[in-house]
Amino acid sequence: AAYFSTGMEGNAYMTATQLPMTLFDLVIGGVISASFIPIFNDVLQKKSKKEAFDFANRFIALIFSVCTVIAVGGILFSDPLIHFMAPEFSPETAALASSLSRIMFPMIIFTGLAFSFVGILQSFGEFNIPAVMSLLSNLCVIAYFPLFGKRFGVYGLAVAMLISWSIQVLVQLPSLKRFSFRLRPRLSLRDPDVLRAVKLAGPMLVSTWVQPLYSIVNTRIASGFDGGVAALNYANRLYIVVTGVFSFVVTNLVFPKLSCAASSGNREEAKKLLVVSLKAVCLVMLPIAVLFFFLSEPIIAFVYERGAFSAEDTKSVADALRFYSVGMVGLAVNEGLSKTFFSQKDSKTPMITAVCSMLVNVVLALTLSKVLGISGLALAGACGSISNAILNAMIMWHRSGRILSRTDTADFVKMLLCAALCAVPVFFVCRALSVRLERSFIGQFVICALSGLSGLLVYGAALFVTRESDICALLCKKSPSDEP
Repeated sequence: AAYFSTGMEGNAYMTATQLPMTLFDLVIGGVISASFIPIFNDVLQKKSKKEAFDFANRFIALIFSVCTVIAVGGILFSDPLIHFMAPEFSPETAALASSLSRIMFPMIIFTGLAFSFVGILQSFGEFNIPAVMSLLSNLCVIAYFPLFGKRFGVYGLAVAMLISWSIQVLVQLPSLKRFSFRLRPRLSLRDPDVLRAVKLAGPMLVSTWVQPLYSIVNTRIASGFDGGVAALNYANRLYIVVTGVFSFVVTNLVFPKLSCAASSGNREEAKKLLVVSLKAVCLVMLPIAVLFFFLSEPIIAFVYERGAFSAEDTKSVADALRFYSVGMVGLAVNEGLSKTFFSQKDSKTPMITAVCSMLVNVVLALTLSKVLGISGLALAGACGSISNAILNAMIMWHRSGRILSRTDTADFVKMLLCAALCAVPVFFVCRALSVRLERSFIGQFVICALSGLSGLLVYGAALFVTRESDICALLCKKSPSDEP
């Protein structure tokens, strides 16, 4: 943001990065984790470790082949693909985006391999290495700016992005070796386990089209606004990162256990894991959504406003982030519900609900963007996440019967009321500090820290006063599952 802001290079780079990952999501999507992990665990439990590794190698060979085809096709047809993604770009911006995308398209191959390796490691309960691999790859991109940023500019950044994904593959190899896995890919489309994974992947793939199709629609519309693609992406990345830190981590930890519970037929354990994960993400995400809604401008100023990123850029990105925050809880809850369906080898239900929510998003994006600009696109995305979560919850409730106990239901209501209460100090403290502190890095940090702290203190105190069961269990040093 500091180097390229929302200008031509910023818009071109964001679109060029988005293009290969969007194609990857459309063709591969969540298939690797959501279809590979259940089948791999099933083979591991019912057959043997050797046969599970044989299946993994055949599956990886399939993923590698598909990813290679996507990468080559993307390089050959980058110009029309960029024009489709961002039809309102100027010829100069479109040409730059096309050149950058050609550099980054091979990262699709590394992405496919990295996600496959993650599935194996997580199935054996290894979560540290997948976390470290993301850290190392991000450090590679971060280190590029002080070392080579001024010399190689945005083209060098594209190369750094490609290298960072290769690091995600390499860093997992020692851990795979520790679990006795040897990478010996062998393509076999007639293998029954591979066919099971492909069959499971079909409707699941459609369900994972929601996010990339959101991205395509949003990028096409945003390309018509000055700096719109970059501004929307800056807001979306922060929104996804913060939501992901809490929701994706919880669901990724729970998913292999859900798969094991489903494979063994333990429905009560699966229900318990689902409720625990949903309560955990809501407990954390509700106050964060409130903070992001009321503190969007100081947060964006603190994170981004330096170098080429101006106060005017801050305002447009902050407006988008404010509307994105409306969907934070919906996105987090939907992640947990979708993973539960996938663990049960039911990929059709998430597919249907995802398509319905996608239609909601597209209609709202086309409508709201005319009134609110890129903020309307953010609000449309938030509404899509909420509608997806509601549909999945209704189907889960209808199919599995009562999932939440009276204590659980009361806890969710308490969390919601406590989050609403914490908005009061956040709003007034932010308003008071904004007129007294100068617009600087330190000033914005103080506003975010003091306003956020006041809200979180009220939220925590309110949870304690209302005797939310998880908080009480934590203070009493006993498991929430011990509650009636």
